Amino acid sequence: MICPKCGKETDALGKFCQWCGEDIVSVPETPIATPEEEECPDIGVYAGLGRRLIAFVVDFILILLFDLVAAFVLGLTRGIQNLYFYLVQHAPISSLTPEGTTMAFFGSIVASYGVLLIIIPWLYFAGFESSRSQATPGKLLMRIVVTDLEGNKPSFARVTLRHFAKIISALIIFLGFLMIGLTRNRQGLHDRIAGCLVLLQE
Repeated sequence: MICPKCGKETDALGKFCQWCGEDIVSVPETPIATPEEEECPDIGVYAGLGRRLIAFVVDFILILLFDLVAAFVLGLTRGIQNLYFYLVQHAPISSLTPEGTTMAFFGSIVASYGVLLIIIPWLYFAGFESSRSQATPGKLLMRIVVTDLEGNKPSFARVTLRHFAKIISALIIFLGFLMIGLTRNRQGLHDRIAGCLVLLQE
C-alpha cells in the first residue's frame, strides 16, 4: 500500500504508515493518473476506425471531383498528358511542350501533380477541419468532428500538421492509422503528432 502523505510503500496490514505515522486506513488512496489520461482527459465519445474510414472514402471521392474541375479550369491536363506520353508512349520531351525544353516538360508535370495531389487535398482537409464545423463533408456525414486535446476548434496550423502527418501514419503498412483502433482515445499517429482528437458529435 502507498502512503497518501509521504508516498512511500508501507505495510498493507498496518493501520499507520511505518515511515511518517499517517493513518492509512481512514485516508482514501488517491488514484494516480496514467500519462495518457493526464495528456488527454475524457472529453467526449471518440470516433472509431470504421466511422472514420467511411468518412475518408466520401472525402476521397469529393477530392477527386475537385481535382477534375481544377484540372480543366486551371489547364493542368497538359502536365498529366505529358507524363503519360513520356512514360507510356515514349514520346521525346522536345515534342511534348511548345517550348520543347526539359524544364518546360518537368515544370508542367510538377505544377499539375503538385496542385492535384498536394495543394487541393491539403486545403480541403485543413480548410474544413479548422472551420466552424470542424469537419469535412465526409466527417459531417458520419457525425464526427476534429478537435484539439481540450475539445476546442483546432487551428489551421494544427490541422495542417495533422494532414501532412498522415504521410508518417501510412509509411509502415498503415500502422499509424491502425492505431486508431488500438488506442484508448482512438488516436492515429497523425492525431498524436498534431495533438488532435476525433469525436462523435453530441
